[in-house]
Amino acid sequence: MKIFLSIWLLFSGLYTAAQPARPTGQPADAGVQLFYQKTGGRSVWITATGRQHLDSLAACLQKAAYLGLNANDYEPLLINALAGNSYQMAETTDTLRTDFIITSTAIRFFSDVAYGRLAKPPVKYSELPPLQNTALNIASQLADSLLAGRLSCLLQSIGPADTACLQLKNSIATYYKAMTDTAFKETAVTSLKADSSNTPLLLRLKQLGIRDSLSGNSTKELQEQIRKAQQLFNMLDDGVLRERFLKALNTPLSYRLQELYSALNQARWLHYYKTQAAVILVNIPSTTLFFYDHEKTALYSRVITGKKSTPTPTLGSRLTEVILFPYWNVPHKIAVRELLPYIKRSRQYLADNQYEILDKSGRVLDPATINWNNLGVNNFPYVIRQNTGCDNSLGIVKLNFYSPFGVYLHDTPGKNLFMLQRRFFSHGCVRVEEAVQLGHLLVEEETAAAMMALEAKGNQPDQKPVVFRVPATVYVFVLYNTAWPDANGQVRFYEDVYGKN
Repeated sequence: MKIFLSIWLLFSGLYTAAQPARPTGQPADAGVQLFYQKTGGRSVWITATGRQHLDSLAACLQKAAYLGLNANDYEPLLINALAGNSYQMAETTDTLRTDFIITSTAIRFFSDVAYGRLAKPPVKYSELPPLQNTALNIASQLADSLLAGRLSCLLQSIGPADTACLQLKNSIATYYKAMTDTAFKETAVTSLKADSSNTPLLLRLKQLGIRDSLSGNSTKELQEQIRKAQQLFNMLDDGVLRERFLKALNTPLSYRLQELYSALNQARWLHYYKTQAAVILVNIPSTTLFFYDHEKTALYSRVITGKKSTPTPTLGSRLTEVILFPYWNVPHKIAVRELLPYIKRSRQYLADNQYEILDKSGRVLDPATINWNNLGVNNFPYVIRQNTGCDNSLGIVKLNFYSPFGVYLHDTPGKNLFMLQRRFFSHGCVRVEEAVQLGHLLVEEETAAAMMALEAKGNQPDQKPVVFRVPATVYVFVLYNTAWPDANGQVRFYEDVYGKN
């Protein structure tokens, strides 16, 4: 039966209203219209020849849970009924209407597989462009696969071939398989015994995919499995059971699945930007940074992020410059709440820590001319600036980008804190262990050589900051995922330090 595209315009309001809002990309109707243009303007699902396509689509949708998606979001009753020949349509318009619904649903499903299902971008602030041509891209691939009779293969080819996505999907498969086992039950691990008599422990390790069965294994092998579980939860891997470890073990698998679902959909969304430009990713709970160039990991670094009381905000921005030997303009709150009491006790505190006092116009003032005793939290019309040097709180490199929060990536003289497993110490900025090396990667080769020459000379008397522009587009993402792959690609679960989950 021939369906001209004008009919699509007649019914488009019905389907647009029925679909959930998409955070990025084109509206669903743009993709549906392109789909019918490519398929000759005919019904493709509700026909005798379309039965095979409908069966293939139904089979794809049945895998939704393994893909970090909810099958109930994709018209399962309608599509399964049609695939099973148990749905009757009263008239031709019902056939047309249903065909459009199935097409729109298919585009939405495959779009979610490719780009992630998110109610909105997972950041508090973003100045980055939204995803482009997503619905059109998916509609085109869907039409091509359908016309070639290879719809069943589309699911394998359309998702990102990204290490993070693949590892997260593998973890989802492990936990979902365990949860859907008819013998599955949540049994709390309460004993601190690390031996084969601790049956709930053995069961949980099996559910986590760490051991194959409840029988066998020596005490030594069990301790090795406990160490693997401790690594999974980003804890000290010494094979000793502690209350904190039991708490992580006893977290319901359904909760772990939701963490993985959220992470996978964010990883899909992030992958789109990796295909457009170089990407710096900071994941707050894992206190790690990855720099991706041409979709490959070019650098990994441990980082220090904000305390719970001064959290690092999630954001998306563009890196603009690398600053060698930066000044540190102390944020007002830190100046009045933390530094001012020290200054009042001893004016020498300023000189000892290389601080200068500036007025609002940027002029350097003599601290001796200021009546410090009259100043307070609500009366401080000055800026405190720390001079350049190795003792500067920003270290010798600052990586600058715009955000309304006044945060950035930077080096630090306090390298010892990177050795700790829990690294939440900052006022919101991100301290990067490999900041200098990252700075070299962000500029052109000749510029990097000039930077290294200046670094070799060290901080000179009256050293001024040296600014290097970043020539290529580099996106900066600060995300919050309590499940995320580590430097070796192994998925770990991290403490929900800000209580966002």
